[in-house]
Amino acid sequence: MKQTKFKIISIIIGLVFSAFLGEFLARVYFFGPAAFSYSRTNSFGILDNFGLLKYSDSDELKYELLPNLDTKYKLADFHTNAEGFRDRNHEVNATTTKIAVLGDSFTMGTGVSQDEMYVTQTEKALNKQDARTTYEVFNFGVYGFALTNYKTILDRNVLKHRPDLVVIGFCASNDHYEPGTDFSIDDFTIKPKKNVLRDSYLKKLLQVKLNAQEHKPVTYEPYHVLYIDKQFQKFQNTLEQLHTKGLIFYMDLVYDPTRIAQIKDLAQKNGLLFLDVSEFFYGKNLPKYIVNELDPHPNGKANQIFANKLSSYILANRNEIFNK
Repeated sequence: MKQTKFKIISIIIGLVFSAFLGEFLARVYFFGPAAFSYSRTNSFGILDNFGLLKYSDSDELKYELLPNLDTKYKLADFHTNAEGFRDRNHEVNATTTKIAVLGDSFTMGTGVSQDEMYVTQTEKALNKQDARTTYEVFNFGVYGFALTNYKTILDRNVLKHRPDLVVIGFCASNDHYEPGTDFSIDDFTIKPKKNVLRDSYLKKLLQVKLNAQEHKPVTYEPYHVLYIDKQFQKFQNTLEQLHTKGLIFYMDLVYDPTRIAQIKDLAQKNGLLFLDVSEFFYGKNLPKYIVNELDPHPNGKANQIFANKLSSYILANRNEIFNK
């Protein structure tokens, strides 16, 4: 009888230990060295339940990032300026060559440090390679925003800086979605902050490995094309009044010549410049360029590729872009 009890207790202890060990190894698998940091592991939440948002005062926006944040999100340090963007504060009347970048989570830099963001790296590359000019690159990217939201930010936050170039960070996998048709945020609510450290990453690892699904290519329906065309026209109408160039920066980790051609045609039709960075990733091992298997946002390496492409294009075309 005692031997039976001892075996049962041993089995239970062994299972509990195995579960703890499996959970620990799963966290190391997803987060690497950050798995040993409570604050970084506990930062891998969802934007709407992580204490980063506020309801917007603008009728066109549902939410915005809180200003002056100093925290962590998706493993990385996360800071916002006085206007609620993941950037430093900028002087309105600065006599620099100003480049404003609009976008969503790709531009905001989900899962990467602020030094790794392509916006930050673009500014560094421009100033390093063109000593005659002082470039200032502004980050106006916010997670979950759509083309219509970019236009609101352009009008409300960007134009007062009188930018010399406006870059629209076009996220090819979701910027074709039309608010009110493809999705709605009417019922969006900011939820209480959640302690994600309690989540089971062993369970998530098993789900990732056992339920792996083949990636389905994104296609743009005719109404998507009409929606994008309409938004591009609105951007250009505003930028023309400022005598400022607009650049559609097409970003994706999946190379799709059909979609690229569609967006390029729409950009050119509306007098906007166009640059594709997705071709670099054709035939590449994509897991090397994402945050991790739980979050396929571009990692630091991918952001470096984005920055190299964007800065090289701006420098090669500086006379046309800045009318110099």
